[in-house]
Amino acid sequence: MSRKTKRTDAPESPLKNESARQRWELFHRAIAHAKQLNDEALIEADDKSSEPGSDTPPLLSVVR
Repeated sequence: MSRKTKRTDAPESPLKNESARQRWELFHRAIAHAKQLNDEALIEADDKSSEPGSDTPPLLSVVR
């Protein structure tokens, strides 16, 4: 038998126990929550910078 097998990030067999499955689910939910909070913070910062009378400069500027 050859030992040259493809390695993948996803496990080939289903997770062996319920606690491991729950940890993966919690991990992915935490990442989704962090992304949502980051998006909301960016939108809020953009809204504040576009208000008239705002003294804050834009967060990102493109220089060519």
